[in-house]
Amino acid sequence: MTLSRNLLALLVIAAPLAAQDVRFGVQVHANLPSADLKDAADSKAGAGGGVHMTFDLGGGSVLRPRIDYVVYPENKAFPDYSVAASASGKAKLDNLSAGADYLYFFEGKDSGFYITGGISWNRWNFDYDYTYKVGNQTLSGSSSRTANKVGGAAGVGFNLNRNFGVEARYTASKFENAGGGQVNAAAVQLAASYRF
Repeated sequence: MTLSRNLLALLVIAAPLAAQDVRFGVQVHANLPSADLKDAADSKAGAGGGVHMTFDLGGGSVLRPRIDYVVYPENKAFPDYSVAASASGKAKLDNLSAGADYLYFFEGKDSGFYITGGISWNRWNFDYDYTYKVGNQTLSGSSSRTANKVGGAAGVGFNLNRNFGVEARYTASKFENAGGGQVNAAAVQLAASYRF
């Protein structure tokens, strides 16, 4: 599924909500990898950002379609090959996601504390450039995997006022690394947002 199809799907879902109070915003975040993602990212935090819209449904309920992009620093994590003991190289990992979150504000408006849960489509990209020795020969090559997977998220947040907010949430998805192994891609995401 292409990104343009996902954006179109979000717009179709959002169209009936157009009569609601709609606001646009941006977010920046750090993703602290956990589970298998910690190994794939060599325990290095990812940095990202994105855009979102909020639809105030009343009674403290808010729907938030969002698009996020996260890139993890280049690292030396090696996928599980039979030659891994004599291999070295550089791995690159990034994630593009599009989804929607439900937010519930305890004070019944879009400020103060809230809880959130959501679902997303995730496009993971994992590239690896490597060299390894077989006997007296040094071989090199590259490997790449792209996976489109569904993911989920849950967390808590606090809007300081109508414009600024902070949030912590746990995100989970899966992908295959460059060696073909299944990676449980979970992370703790710490974010700051600004709504116009």
